Amino acid sequence: MEKKHILIVDDEKEVTSFFSYFLKRKNCEITVANTGKEVERLLASPDRAYHAALLDLKLPDANGLDLLERIKAVFPRCEVLIMTGYSTIQSAVTAIQRGAKDYLEKPFDDLDSLERTIDSLLEASVQQEDELAREAAAFGILYAPHSPMAKVVAIAKKLAPKGIHVLIEGETGTGKELLARFLHGASMRAKQPFIAINCGAVPESLLESELFGYEKGAFTGAVKARKGLFELAHNGTLFLDEIGEAPASIQVKLLRSLETGEFMRVGGEHVAKSNIRFLSATNRDLEQEAQMNRFRRDLLYRLEGIKLSIPPLRERIDDIPLIARHHLEKRGCSDIDEEAVRVMQRYDWPGNVRQLINVVNQTWALHECRVLRVEHLPGSLREKADSSGETPSPPLSKIEQVLDAECSRLVHTITQMVMSMDQVDFEYVTRRIKQLETDVSRAIIEKGLAETSGNRQLLSQKLNITKRTIRYILNEKG
Repeated sequence: MEKKHILIVDDEKEVTSFFSYFLKRKNCEITVANTGKEVERLLASPDRAYHAALLDLKLPDANGLDLLERIKAVFPRCEVLIMTGYSTIQSAVTAIQRGAKDYLEKPFDDLDSLERTIDSLLEASVQQEDELAREAAAFGILYAPHSPMAKVVAIAKKLAPKGIHVLIEGETGTGKELLARFLHGASMRAKQPFIAINCGAVPESLLESELFGYEKGAFTGAVKARKGLFELAHNGTLFLDEIGEAPASIQVKLLRSLETGEFMRVGGEHVAKSNIRFLSATNRDLEQEAQMNRFRRDLLYRLEGIKLSIPPLRERIDDIPLIARHHLEKRGCSDIDEEAVRVMQRYDWPGNVRQLINVVNQTWALHECRVLRVEHLPGSLREKADSSGETPSPPLSKIEQVLDAECSRLVHTITQMVMSMDQVDFEYVTRRIKQLETDVSRAIIEKGLAETSGNRQLLSQKLNITKRTIRYILNEKG
């Protein structure tokens, strides 16, 4: 059998020695690097292609996320496994979003689990996208192969067995509960209860007793004791939908229960314990809610062990015909006319997937058509789609999404801090923003030159700019 070439990157000699011994037993050829500089040297003049890499996120002279991108740029087919401590799990998820296959938590206590992960890496048995799509479809999550939703589901699949609390963000109707059920179904708790509660649908006076239960005689009407959702979800998953709607009094009690696993029934005297994985969802910006003192920041940090954001349907236009056809086929409608598809893709779907399914069901109920045509669609939908002009642009790339999000966050942060115009040095603000353009441009060019080994002609082709522009950014702008 062909030997696998494995790159191990960690500044701890004990870790590299352990994996060297472990992998040599599996007929692997090992290359070890203890610093980012050593990795850059190996990538600058590669004498071999690496099948896989085990990469520590924290190195004394380099950022593991940057090294990940460098490795994937030079060896696109190299599978990268991130090694991280618990305190940097959020960074590990970011690494998965940038192309890592999975992550390992230090210390490596569960050797059986470690060996399964390594074997999966060596066998190159990366789960096929269509298999994952079929698994997600069983929970009602439908998406096209290159949809932004594919990455969300792939990350959820990796997080599911880890047992970390997950906060799911997304607009109303995007399918946050479906993703929560997928996380539960793919976890070690799949055979245990999945209990859901909408925190905004239960009156404040009843929410505490719903969550924690109550004793007989705790209040008028409590004729017998009743278990709460914390007890019913024991060893399973508790899904707190619309957690941003939870009143302050409940937020305090939830925080303690998340920290200790302990709770007390309303009117009770005994502390009980429950082993629960918490999944929560919101259509609000909880970070902003915390800044406005409408949501406890300490509770937010507990809930968002990891944050997953579901893109709205208007950013997933390729998914629209797939979802519509799926629900029509269940009712005997064989297809959708292409013109109807184009109209549906031009509409912005403020109610997202839920609204799309409702429109499809209502359209079929009214017309019972074998093929859904544009004239079958609701008139209001056709009018709004026509007024929106051309078909929406394809979904933004990863870097565009990050840039847009960071720019929006920067604008929000700056304006939130301005209490009075007397505090603003407007000239400094505009000058610093222009300097930011220079800094970002130069940093990208310098990284590009490192990637192309200083080949400016190649870099100009990659960035679709002239070599003169590169010189201008590096020299005149500097």
